[in-house]
Amino acid sequence: MPQPKFAFVGFGEAAQCFAKHLASQAGPQIVAFCQGKTNAPPYSQSFRAVAADCGVMLVDRLEDLSEADVIFSAVVVAVAAETGEAISSIVRPGCLVVDINAATPRAKKKVAEAVEARGAVFADANLMGAVDLYGAAVTLYSSGSGAERFAEIFNPLGFRIEVAGPEAGTAAAVKMLRSVVTKGMEALLVEALTAATLAGVRDETMRGICTSMDATTFSKFLDMCVRSDVLHAERRAVEMDGVAAGLRELGFDPLMTTATTERLRASARLELRDEFARRSGYSAGEVLDRYAHKLSAS
Repeated sequence: MPQPKFAFVGFGEAAQCFAKHLASQAGPQIVAFCQGKTNAPPYSQSFRAVAADCGVMLVDRLEDLSEADVIFSAVVVAVAAETGEAISSIVRPGCLVVDINAATPRAKKKVAEAVEARGAVFADANLMGAVDLYGAAVTLYSSGSGAERFAEIFNPLGFRIEVAGPEAGTAAAVKMLRSVVTKGMEALLVEALTAATLAGVRDETMRGICTSMDATTFSKFLDMCVRSDVLHAERRAVEMDGVAAGLRELGFDPLMTTATTERLRASARLELRDEFARRSGYSAGEVLDRYAHKLSAS
C-alpha cells in the first residue's frame, strides 16, 4: 500500500511534533498551510526553517492540500469550526480529516457533517495529555466515522490512538470533562500554594497535600469525593466560607475557594443527604445518577 499523503492546517506545537514523527517514518509527503495571526503567507524565513526541520513543505493556499489523503486540523479553538468547514470544501472523497482541536462536541459534530457531505470521513481526536511531555506518543482519544481508520493508519506508525466509537463529539465530550478536572486541579493547586507562600508555610502545605494524595490511588480518591459529597456538602460549604475569609486576611483573592463553596452549596440544594444517610451502602455512580435525575427534573 502506498504511503498516504499527509497535510496539516495550522502548524503549532502539536502539529510540528506529529509531523516530525511522521517524517521519520519512511519520509512520507507532508505539506502544511497556516493562516494564523503569527504565521501566514508569505511565511517568514524562520517559520519556513521550522517547517523544513519537521520534514514539511509549506503551501500558500488551503486548496494546495486537496490531494492529501489525511488532513489534520490543528488550529486555535476560536477558529476550529470555521477551519473545519473550510477544509470540508477542498477534501476529496475518501480523505480522512483529523480534528485535534480542543473544540466542543457540538463544533466537532458540525465539522463532521460538512466533511462527510463531501464523501470524506472524520476523526474527532483529542490529546489526553501534553505534547511537550509525551511527544507523539500522547494518547489521541478519538471518535467519528474515520476513527477506526485513523487508528489503523497511525497506530503502526508509533501513535497511540484509542477509539471511543463512531459518533463525532463523543471523544470531545470526554476531553472537555477531563479538562474540568485537570485544569481545575491546576487552578486549585496554584491558589493554595500561592496563599501558602504568602503565609510562609509552602513546604508544609505541599507535604500535607502530597502525603495524603500519594497514600491512595486517584480512582479511590474520586470515589470517596463523590460518595461523601452527598452527605457533607452543606457542612463543607460552611467550612470553605471560613477558608475564604482566612485567605482574604492574607490579602489574597480566593477565586477557586469561593467557586468550591458555591459548588458544594449546589450539591446541598439537591437535598439528597437524608436519602443516602439512611442507606447502609451506596456507590459513587448511584450518587451521580440521583444528582443527574434531580438536575434534569428541575
